[in-house]
Amino acid sequence: MRTARILRVGGAPADNDILEALLRGAGYSDVSYVAAKDAPSVITSGGIDLVLLDLVGSSAEIFAALRAAVPREAAIVPVIVTAPPASADRIAACLQRGAEEWFATPFDAENPVLVERRVALALERTKLRTLRDRVQRATADPNATSILELHTHASGRFVPREFLDHLNRRTLADVKLGDHVQRDMTVLFSDIRDFTALSEQLTPQQNFDFLNSYLQRVTPVIRAHHGFVDKYIGDAIMALFPREPGDALQSAVRILEQVARYNEGRKNAGYVPIQIGIGLHRGELILGTIGEEERMQTTVIADAVNVASRIEGLTKTFGVPLLVSQAVIERLPHDHPFKLRQLGAVKAKGKTKSVEIYECFEADDEALLAHKLRTAEQFAKGIAEFRKGMFLSAGKIFARIAEIERRDSPAAYFRDACTLTAVHERGRGPWDGAERIEST
Repeated sequence: MRTARILRVGGAPADNDILEALLRGAGYSDVSYVAAKDAPSVITSGGIDLVLLDLVGSSAEIFAALRAAVPREAAIVPVIVTAPPASADRIAACLQRGAEEWFATPFDAENPVLVERRVALALERTKLRTLRDRVQRATADPNATSILELHTHASGRFVPREFLDHLNRRTLADVKLGDHVQRDMTVLFSDIRDFTALSEQLTPQQNFDFLNSYLQRVTPVIRAHHGFVDKYIGDAIMALFPREPGDALQSAVRILEQVARYNEGRKNAGYVPIQIGIGLHRGELILGTIGEEERMQTTVIADAVNVASRIEGLTKTFGVPLLVSQAVIERLPHDHPFKLRQLGAVKAKGKTKSVEIYECFEADDEALLAHKLRTAEQFAKGIAEFRKGMFLSAGKIFARIAEIERRDSPAAYFRDACTLTAVHERGRGPWDGAERIEST
């Protein structure tokens, strides 16, 4: 049973019997009745969580009951008014004076959700207002910090503390619809490869257990490198790095290392290892709130987010775990330690402008890493030939590299992209050096 105490004011006996049955059926056992003339004293005595005020009767008595629940300066108790639809003027007058909602009478016993849902929402709004008021009082009173700390800690598990900091808001209660700020940040997108096929083999509970096991290992790496998770999108992670781009790239490398260790545990337990893709891009972002007053959420809006997501999608095309845009690379210090190969310019699906991308192979195993370092000069020459449209010579270079190490997926990709079939499919138009890739 639910603990809310509901007071019914006025109303016809037949309507009240139906209303009480509907409320009790929804789990509200504490339902009492009072005449309109006695309502003000009952309401002001305290302990009432919701008033259901019938509008058939004396206007003076009805408005007196409403004033007791909703004084001019603040709402003490939420009020839902009930009346036949023909009483539109009186309903409007009560709503203007602070009533939250109205039900049409007679009540529809065949559709209890019409009453149950509105009552539940009214009570929930009251809880949220109460919490907000307590937090605001705690904010104003330097000695009353416990409630503020509790609320801040709890809200931080759903809205990143860093998001509030960038919005210049101390707590979630201070955030208003439309708050926004523009920042230059690095966006990290990661995704588990073939997660749909993997999840189909698991029960819903196993899916939740697997995702939480994976995210509990990966997310702390992001925090450790001064980033924060903006949102989880199923198996995907979108994280933001407000400081140096090197933070994001270092985090991505460490995530791949963490996944390798995670896969060792999965292998020992008899599970299939997982593979992930990570894409990084840097640009201007708008962080803010969208929605409406009763339901808003924080979000990030920017083309940089879309580009980062597209770059992550390209990891499947090139067969590598980590791709980075030039916007990130050009902000790294000249003596950065990262091992990179330029893959040229690409135009991802849905984009008109090309993006220069790089492979970061820092987390490759020793043999593959050594191969890429040894062939770095040849690979760069192949990319230069490819960008000039010299597909025959470029194809020969990439074929030799791919033959040396069959796991060098980018070399194999460009080898195949230089075949006569691939060149023919590009058409006879001018070649701008940017490969069009339609995969997501």
